[in-house]
This record gives sequence, C-alpha cells and structure tokens, in this order.
Amino acid sequence: MADTSKTVFIHTMPDDWHAILAEAALKRRGHRVLRYFGTDFPERAEVEFSYGKDGEALHLHTIDGSFALSDFDVVWNRRMLGPKVPSHVDPRDREYVSQQIRFADASLRSLLREAFWINPHDAARNADHKPKQLQLALRNGLRIPETLISNRPEAIRAFIERHPSVIHKPLIGAAWEENDKTLSTYTARVRSEDLPGDELLRAGPGIFQAQVKKQFEVRAQFFGASCFALKIDPSRIEYGEMDWRLHQHGDMTDGSVTLPDQVYQACLKQLRSLGLVAGAFDFIVTPDDEWIYLEVNEAGQFIFVEQWCDELTLFDAFCHFVESGDPAFEYRKPSDPQRLAELIEHTQPEAVGEQDALRREPSPDTQAEAA
Repeated sequence: MADTSKTVFIHTMPDDWHAILAEAALKRRGHRVLRYFGTDFPERAEVEFSYGKDGEALHLHTIDGSFALSDFDVVWNRRMLGPKVPSHVDPRDREYVSQQIRFADASLRSLLREAFWINPHDAARNADHKPKQLQLALRNGLRIPETLISNRPEAIRAFIERHPSVIHKPLIGAAWEENDKTLSTYTARVRSEDLPGDELLRAGPGIFQAQVKKQFEVRAQFFGASCFALKIDPSRIEYGEMDWRLHQHGDMTDGSVTLPDQVYQACLKQLRSLGLVAGAFDFIVTPDDEWIYLEVNEAGQFIFVEQWCDELTLFDAFCHFVESGDPAFEYRKPSDPQRLAELIEHTQPEAVGEQDALRREPSPDTQAEAA
C-alpha cells in the first residue's frame, strides 16, 4: 500500500492487458485510476474547461467517472488512439468536426502536462523515428549495425552488394487483413535478386542493416534508472535468427542478465536524449560479447518478461515507479513484491470484458489521428 494515494490517467485502447493489469494493481494499492480510451471522445467522454474571474475549472467527464484535471498525478501514455467523429455528423461537416475534436484532444493532453508522464507525448512520438534513435545511439556510445535508411535505388543496391547478409525492416510496423488473416511486418533477409524495380524502391523507404551474428538477444526494460533484462536464445525457435517475436514463447529465455555498466550508462543517456523516462531496449550480443543496440520502444510490452522470468518483478516495479513520479527512479525490491501471476489470477475478466466490449463494437465512425 502506498503512503500517498495517486490519481493515474492511463491512455489506452480496448483489450490492452498491460493497462488492464496496471489498473488492477494500482487500485489494489489504493490509487484512483482512469483507463481512458481516446476513441470515447466526444460521444462517451466530454471536456469542460471553464475560465473566468474566479479562475479555472478543468474537468474530464467519462462513463467511468468525472475528474478534475488537476487531480491527475501521473499519465501513462500506454496506447494512444485519436477521437472518433460520430456517425450522425453530416458528411459535409465531418472534416470540420474531425479537426475540432482532434485539437480539443490535444488541448486535453497539454493541460495534463504538470503530471508525471510515462512517457511525455512529444518525446514518445519523436522516439518512434528510428533514424533519430540511431543518430542518438551513436552519440551516446551504443554500438549499432551498419545501417542504410533510404529509398534511393542505387544506394540500396550498393549497400546489399557490400555486405554478405542484409536484413530489411520497415520504418514503422504495419498490419493488414488479407484472406481472413492478419499479416504483419517483421525483419526479413533481403538479397539483390529480391529487390523490386527502382520505381517501387523509391516508393517505399526502408531500413537496411548488415546482419549481425547472434550469441543471444536481450530485452531490457527500463523504468527510470531501474533495468530489468531478459536473456533470449533465438536459436530455440523457428525464424529466430531473423526475428524472435514471430514465434515467441517462454522456452526461449535463459533467465535474467545484467547489462555491462558501459551499456547501462549509454541506455540512460539514450533515454535522456530522447526525453523518455521508460523504454524497452532490444540488443543482440555477438559471439565476441559485443552488445549491439537495435532500438528502444517507448511503449514496449513487458508482461512477457515477468511471465518468462518471475524473478524480474516488473509489475511491482512499475507500480513503485508510478508512485515515485521520479525520472531517475531506482527500484528496491520488497520482501513480498506484488506478483504478476497472482495479479492475473485475481483480475476479473468478466468485468474487464464488459468495459472493453463497449469500445470494441464495430462502428462506421471516422477516427481522427491523435495530434
């Protein structure tokens, strides 16, 4: 139980179990939590910002309760979806309404800036840009693969010719439906003969990297200055030499691992340079024990880390991190930490399912991109 109760704003989407379990964990510790769905605005969420001679009164009203914005101590920017234009709006007015609700949504975020953000909105969006990440990684002392990010055909073909083995990644992940299946983009090996014509290469900028030999991989989750690192053996799964996420399961791990101090310090610099207070780092460790930085995900998944290695009590650490409001947070593991397995066991899926189903229903509404 925390010494001081917090009010926590979790920006999320339906069926996000990180947000669901965090809400349950924080409420058990005596905190007030709003799991806020961006697509609720404006039909199921209303803003009320009043200003005058008596000062200001800033409120957010949702179907889950009403809140004064000044009450929020922490904002977890977990999954951000923009507002939706209601279906009853005249087609001639939809663009105008979309613009107004998008700016109102951005204003809501700006009025919450005095809270402790995990992570600040602008920093999180900036961190999504891999070219910027790689630039800062080099400056901060992290080793990276030889990389080309380009849509210039001659540069791409020359890069592939220069390296024995090259992999391709999208600048941003994508998923789509085809023949009743959901398809997603992952890391893939690419050869000169795999490349399309120059027109298509120009149309689709991508990330090309020299393939790095793997001894093992590491997922390192940072909350402030606290690091929880999991050792992953990609050789235990199909396609693991390319992308372990494709067929991930708990048998891939060899337990926890400690980052070399030089790498740990460089990670802290990377977070600070990006303006982040939390992030999930991915590394390849080579047969020569070199740590090669791949990326940091500002809103990476971390449930699986504790599920695969229960000595890494990430959910307990996350709750302490929220309570601390400290970008330099250092976790001190208690004698009886809150365990993810026990939290899952006592979280009622029926109540959660009912709450999320309301937001899951198909709708012809137009979703406005979050600004």
